[in-house]
Amino acid sequence: MHPSPNPKAIAAIQASDAVIYSIGSLYTSLAPSLILQGVGTAIANGPRFKILILNGSLDRETGGFKGLDFLNAVVGCCETSSLLDPNAPIRVQSPSPSINDDSQFNQRMRRYITHLIYIDHPSAPHVDREKLSACGIEGVRLYGRKGEDGKMRYDEKALTQALGVILGRRDAKERSRRNTMEGRG
Repeated sequence: MHPSPNPKAIAAIQASDAVIYSIGSLYTSLAPSLILQGVGTAIANGPRFKILILNGSLDRETGGFKGLDFLNAVVGCCETSSLLDPNAPIRVQSPSPSINDDSQFNQRMRRYITHLIYIDHPSAPHVDREKLSACGIEGVRLYGRKGEDGKMRYDEKALTQALGVILGRRDAKERSRRNTMEGRG
């Protein structure tokens, strides 16, 4: 069984400037949308910006995950989707099991993710900035704050500003919150 998404969703992805993989449960919220037939192809060939926002803390689905594990999961879902797409202009052989042992996979990552926004804190998923840079993905490190439940949360203004910088829509007069662009040096 290979479900297809609503054609309007594919058209919207193809016509957009950016796709933002937002905060949420990786396997119960994000993955089911990405593995639908043709979604990966639409993302790879459509938007200029493909931004993954990591959760501020690990959840029951991702305990022990590092930043690159999230990237690996998202790219694996997108490549699986492309494999199912009979209209895909570029056919991949199969999803790679790990970004750590497959240099070709590292090169293909940028088809699905161009930027990674993450919180720099011990309780947040650890991001290996050198490996991220080797994949050609720009990292945007933000500082968060603890919520009432003790989990790290993004500062809303800093996150909005970071997205604006990436998308080229930041007001030059706006004072920057503490964040750091890293990556393609």
